[in-house]
Amino acid sequence: MTLTTRNPSSIAPPQARYSHSVEIPANARTLYVSGQVGVDPQGVLASSIEEQSENCWRNIKAILEDAGMSLNDLVRVNSYITDARFVEGFRTGRDRVITGDHLPASTLVVVPGLASPDMLVEVEAVAAKA
Repeated sequence: MTLTTRNPSSIAPPQARYSHSVEIPANARTLYVSGQVGVDPQGVLASSIEEQSENCWRNIKAILEDAGMSLNDLVRVNSYITDARFVEGFRTGRDRVITGDHLPASTLVVVPGLASPDMLVEVEAVAAKA
């Protein structure tokens, strides 16, 4: 299955590693991934934004693999950080896990807080595969 990304030349290009839109082909299987926070497999929350971000993405990768998918099947990602100063650290942690040219549609939002005051980032995702 090929996901089609669309970045029209009639609008400004994406400002980071994402696509303006991703088209899912007909009859694709869709997986909705709940918001993942920066905990490791033992449930321990990392302390830094980089580590929490990396853990979020490792968790998403594991969920996708459990469903027979990969990071290349990501269609849409919504990321939430608790401070605008965390953008660079969030991206650093993400890029430790996500490599390659596949760029899903993505939104990054700064929020006043998450479920626990120690949580600095949460990422939810949608993936599709034929």
